[in-house]
Amino acid sequence: MNFSRRNFIKFAGLAPLLYGGIVGMAEPGRKKSRISLTSLTGLDSPIQEIYPAVFKGEAYVAGGFSPSPKPIFYGLSPTKYTYIFSPKTKTWRSGPALPEVRHHLGMAANSKYLYGIGGFYGQKGSVWQAKGTVHRFSSGGSWVSAPDLPQPMAESVYANISEDIHVIGGKSPDDLSRNADTKSHYILIDNTDWEMAAPTAIRRNSAAGAVVENRIYVVGGRQVSSDGRKARNLSYSEVYDPRIDKWEKIRPLPEAVAGLTASSLNGRVIAIGGEAFGPNGNWKTGTAYSVVWVYDPISDQWCKEALLNEARHGHGAVVIDDTLYIIGGASQVGPQNTLASVVQLRWNK
Repeated sequence: MNFSRRNFIKFAGLAPLLYGGIVGMAEPGRKKSRISLTSLTGLDSPIQEIYPAVFKGEAYVAGGFSPSPKPIFYGLSPTKYTYIFSPKTKTWRSGPALPEVRHHLGMAANSKYLYGIGGFYGQKGSVWQAKGTVHRFSSGGSWVSAPDLPQPMAESVYANISEDIHVIGGKSPDDLSRNADTKSHYILIDNTDWEMAAPTAIRRNSAAGAVVENRIYVVGGRQVSSDGRKARNLSYSEVYDPRIDKWEKIRPLPEAVAGLTASSLNGRVIAIGGEAFGPNGNWKTGTAYSVVWVYDPISDQWCKEALLNEARHGHGAVVIDDTLYIIGGASQVGPQNTLASVVQLRWNK
């Protein structure tokens, strides 16, 4: 076995922790929601299929699909724009543009850099070109090249634990250059090297992930058939402990949804929205969701907590201090009715 910082941590004598070992009951008689939702000033332009991240106390959105006068996909085109949200002023400003357009660009940050990871490059007639390129920038800089992923990946889960950047699952080209679901899991160590980590239990794309107490919770998602013609939504959920490089199954999400978000707030996983395709993977007959689900890692229970004022998928969600921000997305399945709106979610104490 090759020595690495991850292997040292893994074998440093830390014992496994139990996940979902306590099966609690839903809180009886509780009717009042523990969260409040408030509409904020939206983006200048509607945008969907985004994976925003928090860097230096602000929210960053880069790439994504936006309405375009010269669309490449049902009225939409990928962008290279970066938008920055200040939680102090509740306003947006423009940031440095990406080197080239991307949709489904993965984003994650540590204390030193903000990363734009993989995603799809698109042009008319070839919209879904998965990429392994990675860019990053520090405060006041521009996007510059960073170490490439070991393989092209898009529609993955992106997370940061102790300065290390994780990229989990999603889609990657197979031997026939078709985008196929993957279990792959890589970690960027010390901002320099990608190392392989334990793969997930199942292959999937469009899942959502959140870090609670230094563990990564991955929920929902979608599996696509080998020919790309059929899609099946998932409720499967699991958690990763980086100290032992191991995944454990947890209680499934109550609904099988993809294109949702998951965030960590008040020691819980907050899963929001998502979509489900219709029969035979037909997105035109699918359903978008407005449900806010809350998962308690201690009781291993999900609770339906609230409803957004409109359905939302392909959106982004970030937490800054004690506030969760829900950004953009679309209120109908697929490339329909793209949103510029932003919603603030807070936990009622």
